[in-house]
Amino acid sequence: MRFEIITTTQHLVIFIALIVSAMYLISLSGRVRSFVYKQSYLKKEKLVMILFFGFIGVLASEYGFKLIGVIVNVRDCIALFAGILGGPAVGIGAGLISGFYRMSGLVWSGWTGTLGCWSAIGCGLATMGAGFLGAWLSKYKNINIRKITPKEIWIVAGIVAIWEVIHLQVIVPLTALLYAVKMCPAVVAKTFGPLATLTAEKLFFGIEKLFFMNLLFPMVVANVLGILLFLFITRDAIVKREIEVAEREIIEAELKVKEKGEKF
Repeated sequence: MRFEIITTTQHLVIFIALIVSAMYLISLSGRVRSFVYKQSYLKKEKLVMILFFGFIGVLASEYGFKLIGVIVNVRDCIALFAGILGGPAVGIGAGLISGFYRMSGLVWSGWTGTLGCWSAIGCGLATMGAGFLGAWLSKYKNINIRKITPKEIWIVAGIVAIWEVIHLQVIVPLTALLYAVKMCPAVVAKTFGPLATLTAEKLFFGIEKLFFMNLLFPMVVANVLGILLFLFITRDAIVKREIEVAEREIIEAELKVKEKGEKF
């Protein structure tokens, strides 16, 4: 199992690296830097961002990695990043899209067969919560991508780590417990295996222990690494845009001085 945990962590890091590489290439575009640098977005621009990050969250579900019957993924950091980048509406919208899609695991296994069933509600709610968390940081803590500092980036990374603990040690075990109560004994036995014979209290703590031993490390590492890279790369794009704006203003000022000199 230790080998599987390490392998799953490696796969998630690779997935993050692919997303980050794509982000970096996109950030090389002057138009993209100009868009990110904007102080506010139009409603249609926010809608596009909601759909974009929601779609990325869906991909994170489809191409997550199964470990002990649960999909390990980076949806949470994507939803939270959307809130910091685009504002509250974008974070909440992206979180709802990817969260509801994760919940669809109750009725089907997804295009790639990676959507789990009994953890669908808990994981979906946790993803929605991450979107609301990003919205809260943006609106009430004034953490947004245009003026975020390295210190704030590390604070956000710590918040993501704490949220993953809440996700795996509180939200999913509680919803899994409710799922077990609602389902018939045969379904519960098939879903939870040896854990199905435990009492409600022991089932909750059994799932907690199972997640702590097997899922917490890769989920925390992947989501923390993801939010750090997302924020640092986007901040770098902002800094480059600020330099471009400053250089343009200097050139325009020099031209005006030159024109005045020629008139006199």
